[in-house]
Amino acid sequence: MIFYAIIFFVAIAYLALILSYSIGLKKVLSEKKSSTNERTNLSVIVAFRNEDKNLPVLLDALLKQTLSGVLYELIFVDDHSTDGSVSIVNSYKDRFIRLVQVASPVHVEGKKAALIYGVSHAQNPIVVFIDADCIPTNTWLETLSSRFSGDVDFAIGPVVLSPIDSFVRKLQSLEYSSLMAAAAGSFGVGHPVIASSANLAFRRELLSVNSNSLQSNVSSGDDMFLLHSAKKNVCKIDFLNDYNAIVHTNTEPILSSALRQRMRWASKSIYYKDFDTIFTSIVVFTFNLQLFGLIVFSFILIKYLFVFLCLLCAKSLVDFLLLKQYLRFTKQEELVKVFLPLQFLYPLYVVYTFFSGVIIKTTWKGRRIR
Repeated sequence: MIFYAIIFFVAIAYLALILSYSIGLKKVLSEKKSSTNERTNLSVIVAFRNEDKNLPVLLDALLKQTLSGVLYELIFVDDHSTDGSVSIVNSYKDRFIRLVQVASPVHVEGKKAALIYGVSHAQNPIVVFIDADCIPTNTWLETLSSRFSGDVDFAIGPVVLSPIDSFVRKLQSLEYSSLMAAAAGSFGVGHPVIASSANLAFRRELLSVNSNSLQSNVSSGDDMFLLHSAKKNVCKIDFLNDYNAIVHTNTEPILSSALRQRMRWASKSIYYKDFDTIFTSIVVFTFNLQLFGLIVFSFILIKYLFVFLCLLCAKSLVDFLLLKQYLRFTKQEELVKVFLPLQFLYPLYVVYTFFSGVIIKTTWKGRRIR
């Protein structure tokens, strides 16, 4: 009886959590933001290392923004690139673009050091982060500038993974959409738990960007730790519910590359101190670990397969209620085709990436993940 009571308790916690996010997402997407002709000056920070294939696309997109060029600056921070990335940035002779390079000592390296260095060079009140492998819409900066003319202090925008021209890429994009849907939903219920530096902005006077706020002792997680810092500072936090604020980033061509990326994300989770994030992580991980365990036990007793299928059906229902709203918002409805396969694979995926990310010290761009 205790065994089934634990299963029931964990399942109820998960279902209640996702349902709350579904309600929060509906609230976020239905909110009408008052439009204004006012615009706020922005400083866009791009920290990069060995991105010679992605930088030309990003640079072209940033220079095609509908926002007036006098209202934003582009600061590209080189984190000890060894390819042609620096030459590519230098080839764009534009008054909006500045190239700075992180100091040469080896111990001063990593994305977090680059972001801190970039923010120290920013001249405008609103700082915007975007990753080097991203492509923003042409109206991205204008949407951010308008939104920060109001009372917003910290905001994340929607991120979409593309292309989705294969089964593996579709799975990645749908899985990431589930994270973004949960992020938006958590913002809607007033307990934000996920942020992405692929599309993030904040008011620099209210939020210090330093080694403490970013926890530089951990290789990744600059976005999450910055969100936690914003919550501590009681900032006005918002999710950009505007299709014009979408940023696209790349799916990985093969599954192993995607798994390594997720392992890197999982490695930072043990350093979280924010209650909302810790609670959500524990509930989601425990529920998926429970599903994985039921699959294993079903080879011993068939009754566990029945329990697994019942819980999977309940999970699929609440997950779909959350996801369908976000997919409609981002115009990715075709990803519903891989929803059921992902539901069966997700418990194994969560358990594998968590334990691998915590135990196995992977490398990223030639560096060992701390």
